[in-house]
Amino acid sequence: MISTESSDGIAVLSIDMPGRAMNVLDDALVAALEAAFDRAMTDDAIRGIVITSGKRAFMAGADLARIASLAAAQTDEAEARDAIAAFGRLFRRIECAAKPVVGAANGTALGGGLELLLATRYRIAAGDVEARFGLPEVGLGLLPGAGGTQRLPRLLGAAAALPLLLDGRPIDAAAALELGLLDAVVPAAQLREAACEAIRSGLAQAGAPWDRPDFTLPGGAAAPVLQTHRQRVLARSRGNQPAPLAILDLVERGLALSIDDALALELEAFMPLLRGRVSRNMLRTQFFARQWADKLSRRPAQVAPTAVKRLGMLGAGFMGAGIAQVSALAGIDVVLVDRSEALAQASREGIARAWQADVDKGRLAASARDAALARIAAAGDVSALSGCDLVIEAVAEDAAIKAGVIRRTEAVLGEGGLFATNTSALPIDELAQSSVRPANFIGLHFFSPVPRMALVEVVVGAQTSDATLARALDYVRQIRKTPIVVRDGYGFYTTRCVDAYYREGLRMLADGVDPARIERAGVALGMPVGPLALADEVGLDVIQHIVHFFRSREAGDWADDRHGPVNPVVDALVAQGRCGRKQGAGLYAYPAGAPKQLDTAHIATLAPAGARRQPHESQLVERLLYVQLLEAARCWAEGVIEHADEIDIGAHLGWAFPIHLGGPAAAIDDIGAAAFVTRLQALAVRLGARFTPPARLVQAAASGFRFRP
Repeated sequence: MISTESSDGIAVLSIDMPGRAMNVLDDALVAALEAAFDRAMTDDAIRGIVITSGKRAFMAGADLARIASLAAAQTDEAEARDAIAAFGRLFRRIECAAKPVVGAANGTALGGGLELLLATRYRIAAGDVEARFGLPEVGLGLLPGAGGTQRLPRLLGAAAALPLLLDGRPIDAAAALELGLLDAVVPAAQLREAACEAIRSGLAQAGAPWDRPDFTLPGGAAAPVLQTHRQRVLARSRGNQPAPLAILDLVERGLALSIDDALALELEAFMPLLRGRVSRNMLRTQFFARQWADKLSRRPAQVAPTAVKRLGMLGAGFMGAGIAQVSALAGIDVVLVDRSEALAQASREGIARAWQADVDKGRLAASARDAALARIAAAGDVSALSGCDLVIEAVAEDAAIKAGVIRRTEAVLGEGGLFATNTSALPIDELAQSSVRPANFIGLHFFSPVPRMALVEVVVGAQTSDATLARALDYVRQIRKTPIVVRDGYGFYTTRCVDAYYREGLRMLADGVDPARIERAGVALGMPVGPLALADEVGLDVIQHIVHFFRSREAGDWADDRHGPVNPVVDALVAQGRCGRKQGAGLYAYPAGAPKQLDTAHIATLAPAGARRQPHESQLVERLLYVQLLEAARCWAEGVIEHADEIDIGAHLGWAFPIHLGGPAAAIDDIGAAAFVTRLQALAVRLGARFTPPARLVQAAASGFRFRP
């Protein structure tokens, strides 16, 4: 696990965990590194130590499976504390060594890997353009627990350190060097020699500067910076995520203490987060559930792996262009087809402009842009789709239009070609009636904007074959997206749930609730925007159409109450041509050169007068949360979606469900299925039958059901 090479009085300790693609910080590595470090320290012939990696990356961070086990309720808290403390003790020994220690990162160093580098006295990295350096723990509901919250601000100053700690976004080697996180960046072939030379030349000195009595914090006083970041954190998280607030508190209190006392304080702050519900939910959904989905766990194992070589993209609008863009970047030849070659060519040029912007920002190499653009051909007729492995249609959300393109395309598509529809709501089985090869027909619901959105909802029809599902999932992995697999039904899973959120907000508006209170409740819940702002983004005319479409498919006593009459406020705004952002007016006003704002004056002319006594914010938050949980539970009860991991990662990636809650399955488990059902029944009495829980959930709750054991 740790190999040691000694030459010229310098010991090079190389970390290379067997059976792993990347090194991770775990109990075994700590023990092995400690033993190797002790041998070098007690060897009088050794005057300096270099710590590096035998893999392409330095270290990915802590072993999250181990972290999850330490967070589990069945693990003794003292055992968990000792395991986490062991990381910090080793790093402090490295930091306090009487011999200079150089950290030589030949690639990415994240989390515990970066904390190990911070404990060394000189940090040097290879000039790998793909290497990233950061502390992403906050994104999992945790804080850096092996010294990161204390060493980073002492090294960089609070102003430079806090964005890295609070945002969790990694930076490249050039940015790390500019900040002072790294002392040097050299070509990869020169890394070890440069690290050894830092010891020979005296650039690397034993002892940490913050252990000296004359140490002063770089960048001046931290208090003003801390206050600014505290306001930003509260505005962003609404207090739903404890980790960033804990980080701010630690930096503020720790900088007033000795480093040893500050590190002890960090461990005390880490443990409640580790054992808390928020970090458990975030870790399980963002890491384990996503990993499960990315491994294509739903893929039929008996089908041999495939790859799409030639993709047909039917419809060159915003969505189609996005799918073509990510596919070409993944090395797939793309035929981009629209009503005319001129329209398709204009779309191709738009893709080229998007890539040029990425090149200008340093996100994409010019050579990669040129190669990807050469893979896209524009055409104005479906005959150009001949020879495609897969054709995806992204034409208008109209069943008749889609039926026509399905028939015309399949006439030129080979027997083995797959046809996928990008519909967000139209049932796959109904669209497949226009197909001559329904076994090769599947839904691939992408999310906008495609280059930024990670999720693809893979919709399986009654006649979709296992081979088609497997090939579709292979394509999703090929373009580096995360799939969830759902069964057919109106609106599938994600569309139904996000629809429930904004429609409940519109229902509140029609009931006379102050629109500003509605929006505040959505943000307080943890949604990115309030339901009225989201409705404007979707388009009120689109929502009006969805209401009619969903009503025609819903069944049960709750269905009539679910919508009531089509929302009178929506009807009035659509009639006035105020359909949302796309038309510059809706529930919000969009003044030129200024932020959007609720058009409360106009809403007041359409909505009923607000009740004298407005509902408490907590009641509104509960309604907006429970309608999403209930719709997810209905999808589960109807067999549209079954797996808890897909329920949760689909919610997080599909409609930005509040990550501190984990996802609908995790949230219902935390509430308790029986308590959830009881509360829904009470809401149904007070607010209407749309809150009636599905029979399958009621029966399961009576038996102590949990989505996860």
